Amino acid sequence: MKQILLIVIASIFFILGCTQPSIEDKTLVLTYKAFGPPSMSGHLLGVEWFQWQSHGGSRPREYPVKVVVYKDAPLEELEAAYPIDEALEKDFRYVEYTAAINYFDKNVHELEEMAKEGFTMGDLSSELVETKSLIVEALGK
Repeated sequence: MKQILLIVIASIFFILGCTQPSIEDKTLVLTYKAFGPPSMSGHLLGVEWFQWQSHGGSRPREYPVKVVVYKDAPLEELEAAYPIDEALEKDFRYVEYTAAINYFDKNVHELEEMAKEGFTMGDLSSELVETKSLIVEALGK
């Protein structure tokens, strides 16, 4: 009887372990630029150049910095799946889902207020709304 009970308990843990979502199911990887200009996103993401540099280069350059938006994932798991590697120029910024949503809500609201006052920011507001929609679609509410 004890053996059957142990087998049942082990089976339950095995099944539960198999149904855990992967790190890819808990994350969405976006470009740094998807969060708007650095003057807007810098406080959330840090500088737009590589984080291991003390400053950006003197020549204009695209830095392939990626932003990992995550929900219900431990930081250690994120760092293992999306490691920062200076030699390979892989730079990731990790942003928790709620922080990302709050960021987009706040900045879209501010852009709408600026538009009411006559300041136009082109398509920036709609681009931010689109990025927020991608995040919500990928990671849920």
